[in-house]
Amino acid sequence: MNHRKIARVITGAITALILASPAVVAGPMDPVVVQAPPADQGPPNVPGVRQIEDLSLDYVEEEYLVSGKANLYNYAHNPPQGPTDIVAIQADIPYTTRMIGRRPVRKNKFNGTVIIEWWNSTAGFDTAPVWDASAEYFGRNGIIYVGVTNSTTSLSFLTGGCRQFGVLPPACGTRYSTLSLPENGLAFEMMSQIATLLRGDSPDNPIPANFDVERLYHAGQSQQGGSVITYASAFDLPGINDGYFVQQAATARPINFGPRCDVGGSPPFPDCTPTLVFPDNLVRTDLLVPVYHAITQLDIEILFGVIGRQADTPTFRYYEIAGGGHVTAHKDIELVPAGLVGPDPILLEQLCLNPINSTADGPVFASYVFNALWERMHEQTTDGSPPPAGSVMEVDFGSVVTDEFGSGLGGVRPPSIEVPVATYTSGNVADPTLPPFLQQIGNLACFLAGSVTPFDDATLQMLYPNRGQYVSGVAQAVESLKSQGLLLQGDAVKIKAAR
Repeated sequence: MNHRKIARVITGAITALILASPAVVAGPMDPVVVQAPPADQGPPNVPGVRQIEDLSLDYVEEEYLVSGKANLYNYAHNPPQGPTDIVAIQADIPYTTRMIGRRPVRKNKFNGTVIIEWWNSTAGFDTAPVWDASAEYFGRNGIIYVGVTNSTTSLSFLTGGCRQFGVLPPACGTRYSTLSLPENGLAFEMMSQIATLLRGDSPDNPIPANFDVERLYHAGQSQQGGSVITYASAFDLPGINDGYFVQQAATARPINFGPRCDVGGSPPFPDCTPTLVFPDNLVRTDLLVPVYHAITQLDIEILFGVIGRQADTPTFRYYEIAGGGHVTAHKDIELVPAGLVGPDPILLEQLCLNPINSTADGPVFASYVFNALWERMHEQTTDGSPPPAGSVMEVDFGSVVTDEFGSGLGGVRPPSIEVPVATYTSGNVADPTLPPFLQQIGNLACFLAGSVTPFDDATLQMLYPNRGQYVSGVAQAVESLKSQGLLLQGDAVKIKAAR
């Protein structure tokens, strides 16, 4: 019996225990139907600004519609007796979603790893922050990436014709008119079914049969990082899921999106949904597979604080990255097409009042730390190597402690923080001279990107009397981060080349 069939037998036994109620029909390992989207009703909507054709990868990109039936869950008690205290409340609800896979063209370039991203829906449509941060790493290591629409918000955007920001003209026609996700809470079982599909030998599996899948990880950022917390804590599938990466999030998202029990006017339990409270709203640290949780300084100062902090366990690590922003990428993104509000396209970075700092495009490259953590997860999964110890920033009464140059103290320290040439401030705003329509779009993205304030010449001269000192300082910071296991050689080369 091959490893895929063994995994299905093991998980099938667990599933039988979880879904013991005769009223529940759907299950996390149920088969799904996979179809190609209609080719003549509109072009695809492709999340992510780092396209495979721009990365010089020998990869193929394929989109599929996925249909199945899933159960909707609630907590069995109010208050819940932990994140696994769940019970199915509606069974066999049909859904149809879409997923996009990016894989090596040739089998010999595949390293056996599949990463499923729970696409982010904060913008009102699918974005791919996990892919955008680490696309180059995934490509150079032969990883198969699969992104999945998992939110009713994003799905409504697709079924509505992909009208960007609710203003721009429809961009995908009726390509996605058959999609349906009646409730966000269906995504938990839906994603288990998709993971089972990708690990299995079903003829519907879009991964070619000769590509032997050895590892499968789930990842999500921000809102969908919270979805991964809920999923890993309550829906972990031993033998199918091999690890979880919670990227720039804090606590669990609701298990369903019905009325909250703690909100006035809500119906009495069980017709309302209880909310997990600390520490049950944090990701479980007792799973048998790696769970890594990483956030940035901006996440601490603006979004989440330090509520997500947890101590290391053999399989869990938590990291805070000094100076990092939240928005994944910004350079050269054509946010508004040419001709809509002027003759030229408008790029994301043109919307912000100050120069911006992003996870993937820097100047503080938190993405390089993410890449190293992906490599450490691979090592831990394949040979049991322990990952680097967790690392947190210095905080005083909820505020990050900074040095005389405005750099946060403690945590994982990218070279741009150890050898600074600018102050990186959490928060930014849209350029006030822009039309109101563009200010509305820019305020969210700019706010989450942060600001860059370059040092003046006098400060640079004081810190680095000659260029050699700066170059040497960057080299030392690079080697220090590499020695901690939090920077890969390929990314170290990029940093040194940019000095």
